[in-house]
Amino acid sequence: MNKGVKAVVLAAGKSKRMKSDKSKVVHKILGKEIINYILDSLVKTGINDNDIIVVVGENREEVMSVINRNVNFAVQKQQLGTADALMAADEYLEEFNGDVLVTVGDNPYITSDEFLNMLKYHRAENLKCTLLSSIFPNNTPPYGRIIRDENNLVTEIIEAPDASDEQLKIREVNAGIYLFDYRIVFPLLRKIGSENKKGEFYLTDIVSILKDEGFSCGAVIAENNYSAIGINNRWELAEAQRKFNEDNLMSLALESGITILQPETVTIEKNVKIGKDTTIFPSTYIGSGTSIGKNCKIGPFSYLRNVNVEDNEEISYKKITG
Repeated sequence: MNKGVKAVVLAAGKSKRMKSDKSKVVHKILGKEIINYILDSLVKTGINDNDIIVVVGENREEVMSVINRNVNFAVQKQQLGTADALMAADEYLEEFNGDVLVTVGDNPYITSDEFLNMLKYHRAENLKCTLLSSIFPNNTPPYGRIIRDENNLVTEIIEAPDASDEQLKIREVNAGIYLFDYRIVFPLLRKIGSENKKGEFYLTDIVSILKDEGFSCGAVIAENNYSAIGINNRWELAEAQRKFNEDNLMSLALESGITILQPETVTIEKNVKIGKDTTIFPSTYIGSGTSIGKNCKIGPFSYLRNVNVEDNEEISYKKITG
């Protein structure tokens, strides 16, 4: 990346729909916190830890406690919307002259490939604002709808609560991930008002403001619809666990030479090592920090976490934790 890039992760939101005392971004998928999936993708994109700003709120202590990277933290003092949250990061950007990648903190699906596609398009088209969108042919989620003009540029984003019945028929939605030219966009954030049903300062309003100022905004359609889906409740968390586990088991079977019997009943978290020719029997859960040698037989009905299993061992009907 020739031009400088910094990232802002919006992670100050509360967990109302999660029905939890914990921030949703610290809930785990396969033993790994949601926010750490995003941070790993940003670093894989080529953004250094010290060029990442995580915006936190009342949840700052618990969020900071799960991040083992040398990132910066900015505090949103009141929950006044996404535009207000982004403005809280400005103290780390005042001397910056590059692009700012803004992403939500509750989306574990977003990948470095999607970020890089955005960067490539943003710079090739010389845009001041680029956002990530996704098209849902059916069951469109309640996200902001993308309004495009005859040149296929984005002119407006209408949040679902404020959209008309006709606008709600639009299948392209906002993923809540943006690339901004800092020097152009950040001074305009103060023009965003709160005249909407929630009384919040929507970051999405920056698109129409940029249009009024004579600047164009583009959108890159995500390759995978999941890239637009955040985790808002326990069911979506369970769905993410299922999807990530399925991908993880497939990788272990195809790339590591591991036999997994009845994979729909097996869960293997992140940060687990398993040697080749090992067989995992049904109804088995292997937690993070576990190392299993070659040619082992694990399960059925076993739970392992933070333990070392030597080559050729057999473990079944047991719970073992380290």
